[in-house]
Amino acid sequence: MLKKAYVFILLATLLVLNSSCKLQKTTTLESSVKPIQVVLLAGQSNMAGAGNYDELSEEVKQRIEKISHRVLLSFNGKPAKPLSYYDNKPSKKYNFTKRFGPELLLGLTLAESNPNQEFLLIKRSQGGTALYGAWNPNWSQTKTKAVEKVGFKQNLKLYKLHISDIKRNLNLLNSQNKGYEIVGLAWMQGENDATLEAAAKSYKNNLRELIRAYRRDLNVPELPFVLGQINSRYGFKGGAEMVRKKMVQFAYQDYYSKLIETSTDTSWSDFPKHSDNVHYNAKGQERLGMAFANAFFEVQRKLDVSEFQDISQLKPKSITKFRAKGDTKMMYHVYMPSNFSPSKKLPIIIAFSPQGRGNVMLNKIKPSAEELGWILVGCDKLKNGMKDEVMENKMEDEVLNDILNNIPHDRARIYLAGFSGGAMRAYQITTRRSENFEGIIAYGGWLGGDNYQDKDYQNGLKVAMVNGENDKGANKWIEKDTRTLKKHHAIVKLFKHDGGHKVAEYELTTKILNWLEAMYQSAIKN
Repeated sequence: MLKKAYVFILLATLLVLNSSCKLQKTTTLESSVKPIQVVLLAGQSNMAGAGNYDELSEEVKQRIEKISHRVLLSFNGKPAKPLSYYDNKPSKKYNFTKRFGPELLLGLTLAESNPNQEFLLIKRSQGGTALYGAWNPNWSQTKTKAVEKVGFKQNLKLYKLHISDIKRNLNLLNSQNKGYEIVGLAWMQGENDATLEAAAKSYKNNLRELIRAYRRDLNVPELPFVLGQINSRYGFKGGAEMVRKKMVQFAYQDYYSKLIETSTDTSWSDFPKHSDNVHYNAKGQERLGMAFANAFFEVQRKLDVSEFQDISQLKPKSITKFRAKGDTKMMYHVYMPSNFSPSKKLPIIIAFSPQGRGNVMLNKIKPSAEELGWILVGCDKLKNGMKDEVMENKMEDEVLNDILNNIPHDRARIYLAGFSGGAMRAYQITTRRSENFEGIIAYGGWLGGDNYQDKDYQNGLKVAMVNGENDKGANKWIEKDTRTLKKHHAIVKLFKHDGGHKVAEYELTTKILNWLEAMYQSAIKN
């Protein structure tokens, strides 16, 4: 493990990620030989790079030269060579020939953070191309013609070309009996999707398909994905802002992704640009490369989680994150209240978020859980829109089994909670799990609609429906869902708050927990 040093403290954990890749060399290597770490880079002109190498400081150049023998770069299908600038013909816009993109400082940052590690960067870029068209893994001539300029770009299949680049390089490593691990994908693209409304509107979904394709075709299901946010000024009115928002939405919803946010202030003080207000200059590319590296570290910090070992890992008034045992590598956050001790059996709330971010739910409910002395758990990864029901059930089972087998709690007082789709998940879990759940806290959630009214919900649940006054979606199902739950002898109480579709604030959540406490105490007295 590396020594902690400045912001680069997390590289060591990044570099052991994703060893399950099919393409990865499986031959047992000598223990002293580390697998080569492979980083993928893709995008359009700001990924290609218009940084002037001669404008870098001599100190930075010397640092690059010092590590270049350990960092190889394969660019647009060419054989890998030591990390440096690439030669380009002078143009009217730029009169220099030694150009570089974010790979230069990304590679430098990685190498300096791990001085005994070798790296291979595999980059594919083409200026003026769109994810909707040339970069689309589900390439179609119709979409490409709609967005790409007339000429060779209308026949480009950049995703396919990049995959070919990657496999060619990895096959070469295999032939040399060298092991490797694919540790991340850096993406700098989107400006050209802002030129066509259909492309901008579908950008989030197209990003989802892109990273899904990389993870599938390379068999790296947890491949970290870092994307740079565009801040261009051309395209149809509002197009760039639409793409920027789609990037934010995607990064929020994808557990393994991180967005490098950029400013639209035309001073470009965060990532400086050339006078064309489009392409990053040497300083901009220098900062961009470092930002990509630091974003990878942040993703890996989220993924670098150990399994539960023993109760000593749990501390009063603290949050601990665990990876559940099993194939799905589920993760969950546990908050132990200040009154926790190993001998106490406290009530436990297991909460679900519609975006699969358990820490968000945990932080919303935590003050109330602390006040009543209840254990709180927030589950990651499980989110709205999952397509594979069998896999989804397996994820639920593995995380619930891990929580309930390891976290000490009162087995008569297991509560489920969720917001929106997370609340729906909480309801549905009671239809197929054997635990005797005491109750459910459903923030802005419903059973799921007409098709969910005939399911076999657990008998005797205490259900707190928690809706905003303006939450039309949740409010329209109150009566129907209540009738259904009461058929299963549930006790249902509606709690209302000002506002719309959101998790209730501390005061109301505390009131809800007190109600559940009173219901339990009343039941045991009778």
